[in-house]
Amino acid sequence: MLSTASAITLNSSLLEESFLISPQLREYLQDYCDAEEFKLEPRRRAQLYVPLNKPRFKEKIGNGEIVADGFIWDLEDSIPIAQKQVARDNIATIPPKPGDIEYSVRINMDNPDLLAKDIEAVKTFPFDSITIPKGESSAQIMQVINAIGEDKNYIVTIETIKGLRAIDEIASVLRPGCDAFGFGVGDLSMEMGVERMSTTESVLLQQVLAKIALAAKAQGLDSFDSISARVNEVESVRAEAELSARVFGFTGKRVINPKHLDVVKSVFSPKTTEIKLQLAILEAYLGSTMVNAHVVDTEYKGLPEFKGADAKVKRYLRQGYFPSLVPSFMSTPQLLNS
Repeated sequence: MLSTASAITLNSSLLEESFLISPQLREYLQDYCDAEEFKLEPRRRAQLYVPLNKPRFKEKIGNGEIVADGFIWDLEDSIPIAQKQVARDNIATIPPKPGDIEYSVRINMDNPDLLAKDIEAVKTFPFDSITIPKGESSAQIMQVINAIGEDKNYIVTIETIKGLRAIDEIASVLRPGCDAFGFGVGDLSMEMGVERMSTTESVLLQQVLAKIALAAKAQGLDSFDSISARVNEVESVRAEAELSARVFGFTGKRVINPKHLDVVKSVFSPKTTEIKLQLAILEAYLGSTMVNAHVVDTEYKGLPEFKGADAKVKRYLRQGYFPSLVPSFMSTPQLLNS
């Protein structure tokens, strides 16, 4: 049990919470942050689609009125064919990023002519990532990566049966800690010949979530849940986010309504009780390295729980939830997208 007399306070300004930890755990966490390979990473909880043929969100994004972890500037499904070139031209009007958030762009994959034009257009702007819809093979993904460059991150959306069957092959060409999978409910539902439903109501869609989650975790990739069709039902969005986050381990969710951003960010942010538990597990193992089984909060915690707690706490550190441990020479503007 942690002695309060020797405990050190670890503050999280983002969560507006303080945690008591031992000097031993403080040293362990500080050593991780001070390691040469340590680097900060942005949080990827909520991404908002922004149609590039419509200016309605641009000013609010530029001035920080709409706050998301990332924005997906869309050239694909939300853009009518007649407006495709207008959307490409509007890349030049995208506002500077309000902080170190993620700017992604979704390109067209099902038309070679549109794809070629999109590739040339996206090279004119410093996007952080490229969102590839309807990912179906590693060769297809590598074609885009080779054409645009390896200096971008790539988010591959799985939304067809073919893509789902090839998901492990696709994952093999994506980079751990950089790239990601997304899920597209609409196209997959249409291809299956079933009504589009909430993931909370469909066993089929939950099986797809599980397959994407497993492929992503195996390769060290982030994973984004699909947008909700119920754009005016915030509680439905919350329920879907809770399912993908708590049951399947997804790291974020995409939305098309800015009103959904706060609830999605809340669901995918670590809870105070969760952080306390992970820290307590680390305390138990670091305090008694000769034993691989401990009782924490009246529950048995074995080596798998220790490894899980270690991975989670280190991710909290990389995402800036404990800025006092981050080396002062590191730039931390991305830690402001709370």
